[in-house]
Amino acid sequence: MTATMIRRDPMVVTWLVAVAVSGFGDVVWTVALAWTAAHALSPTVAGLVLGIEMLPQAALVLVGGVIADRWDPRRVLVAGEVTRAAVLVAGALAWKGGYDGAPTLFLVSLSFGIAAGLTIPSGMALVRQVVHPDDFGTVVGWNQVSGRVMRLLGAPAGGVLVAQSYAGSVAGGGPVLAMLVDAATFAVVAVVLVAVVRTRYPAPRAEHARWRDSFTDGLAYLRRSPTARVFVVGLTALNVFVTPVVALGLALRVEGSGWGAHWFGICDGALAAGAIVGSLAAIRWQPTRAAGSGFRVLVLQGVGLAAVGVPALPVVLAGMLTVGVTAGMASVWLSGAFLKAINPEYTGRVSSVTSLGDMTLMPLSVPVLGAFSGATSVLTATATFGLAMSVLCLVLATRPEIAGLVQRYASPKV
Repeated sequence: MTATMIRRDPMVVTWLVAVAVSGFGDVVWTVALAWTAAHALSPTVAGLVLGIEMLPQAALVLVGGVIADRWDPRRVLVAGEVTRAAVLVAGALAWKGGYDGAPTLFLVSLSFGIAAGLTIPSGMALVRQVVHPDDFGTVVGWNQVSGRVMRLLGAPAGGVLVAQSYAGSVAGGGPVLAMLVDAATFAVVAVVLVAVVRTRYPAPRAEHARWRDSFTDGLAYLRRSPTARVFVVGLTALNVFVTPVVALGLALRVEGSGWGAHWFGICDGALAAGAIVGSLAAIRWQPTRAAGSGFRVLVLQGVGLAAVGVPALPVVLAGMLTVGVTAGMASVWLSGAFLKAINPEYTGRVSSVTSLGDMTLMPLSVPVLGAFSGATSVLTATATFGLAMSVLCLVLATRPEIAGLVQRYASPKV
């Protein structure tokens, strides 16, 4: 199935549109939550409210991987969407009823973290069961493009909603309207999953008598499958280098050079625009050696990361654009190759390991870059992270487990 045929597949298109709508609602709520926490709570309590969601996610995502491989991922996702919609409606009612403080926001965030941890792996497992393997990259690519576009649209919409709520021009006050908007988008996804989405390519279910046996079997699969192991190590390690540079490294460079906060936003926008362009390009041109091509593209991303620390605005802009384009391309190719390479029976459990790596390693790597920048310089820190990224991706691209995927998992151009 080509990209054109994907656009003519009503089930897949409806599903992608619903996910995009939900992404818009998520951004609206995230902005409203951040503003409300900063506006109504002390800095310490606001930090707890905004950060608590990650704890249950990290604690439960491996359990979510077992759930995805034991149960029908579509039903798991429906339960997750309905739960989050109900939590938001309850939160809105509580806020309207006078419980307009930290406990309500804390409970909503905590509930979201629990639901996300238990359902994130099912999203990857569902793609595996709904889409033909040759179309993994295309569907993942469109999902990423729509997600990035929705973030660009949802952020200002969330800001407007919460600002008008506090100004009294929107009924509800505070984050209530944003809660209801996000709840409605979760409901949309749940309805689409129930009424439209159907399994086309059933995957074997993990049928161990005990959950612990399903978990240990997933670890055993990683031990005996070098391809899966290389993917997990590679995909987990990538964001360790990227996130600190494009977040903290960029902020330190812009602030240290005295360019002004607006240039921080412009540079971040260059990253987002580049990622959209890169994903669209990767959807259009999918190489037969998708995994190797994805890691080779990321060698260039390391150069872009290093450029972020250069005290010259055009160089920083070019670096962020390079990071965005290469990230967009590589994410499409590597996601498709990952889904093809992993035994369908273990999709949920293996993807949960990569998610756990992101959740635990990224928060640790940001302060490392900050400390390194303070001890040396911003340029030295970004150059070191960029060089490490390039070397890692070059090694991964030449690994036989990655280079050999062309014979077993060839995917036609679209």
